[in-house]
Amino acid sequence: MTAAAIVFSAAILTVVIETPILFAAGYRSRRFVLVCVLINLATNLALSLGFGIAGQRPWSALIPAEVAIVFIEWAVLRTVAAGGEPVRWVSRPAARLFVFVLLANLTSFLIGLVLPW
Repeated sequence: MTAAAIVFSAAILTVVIETPILFAAGYRSRRFVLVCVLINLATNLALSLGFGIAGQRPWSALIPAEVAIVFIEWAVLRTVAAGGEPVRWVSRPAARLFVFVLLANLTSFLIGLVLPW
């Protein structure tokens, strides 16, 4: 499998895993799902390209990058979930969304680890 095929497959797999988790959690608006797909593609491709340029995937860099991605995705999706209302960083809805974003990212990360890339 070529490097481009691996990057593309990883991005699609991320969307296929993470979006349904958030959909099942009740985040079902068309806008939320669209932004979820786009932010997952963007963060996955940025991670893949960043490590591709570096030529390696050291755990010492991968784990902090994945943590940063969780917070980036949560921040974007939290804004969309609020529907244009002022967003409180610390609230029950924000915390609930954070848990599901973390769960979705952890699930796709662990599945990605066991696949024979």
